[in-house]
Amino acid sequence: MNKLQTIVPDILTICTYSEFAPFSYKKDGSVVGTDIELLENFAHKMGLNLNIIEKQFDGLWNMPGLGQCDISAAGMMSEGRDLDDKGIWSESYITVKRSLLIRHTDKDILKEPWNFSGKKIVVTPESAAHIDAIERYETYGAIIIPTVPSQNVIVNQLLSGEIDAFGEGDVSNGFLAERFTENDGSNPLILTDIHEMSFPEELSFAVRSSDKGLICNLNEFINEYF
Repeated sequence: MNKLQTIVPDILTICTYSEFAPFSYKKDGSVVGTDIELLENFAHKMGLNLNIIEKQFDGLWNMPGLGQCDISAAGMMSEGRDLDDKGIWSESYITVKRSLLIRHTDKDILKEPWNFSGKKIVVTPESAAHIDAIERYETYGAIIIPTVPSQNVIVNQLLSGEIDAFGEGDVSNGFLAERFTENDGSNPLILTDIHEMSFPEELSFAVRSSDKGLICNLNEFINEYF
């Protein structure tokens, strides 16, 4: 096995946004998630330690090309996000759909895009949900709020009635709907308007391209992992 030329020798440096459960999120003070687990296993296979650096989501995909890390990971789609010649997208590891997380009590009245006229929809800035919300709901008079202090804060705002929906992929929103339950075990949240964008939303990792061995080994690992 050829040694990879990582930014820090013998360490795989990962940039991530930790408010995208289940791909990357905080638990007991540590960053965990399916993206993180996959890259931990990849680092182990490559004989590398792992260092995680938390970043904002906007521009996360550019971090490897800027020399901030070896790989960026946080449920990112590659579509429409061109990397310079110092960055490259990995193979896709999952395809997701768009969705809105709403209160269960609203399930019969918030079904279609036009039902959200005057409703407040929160999205992560510059995410696929942000793009989708502008195209799909703002046209009908929805109020798009591109601010996410944390997923927990947004869910609490949703439950308290401060906002009406949270735009995320169906995997993320499905995870949140299952995670937040009442004392009796019921789910106060539910997904609505699950739909595809105009292109398949495939999630990938942004990878530093200066060492071709990194992207080649990662793609091979992704194909084996799934």
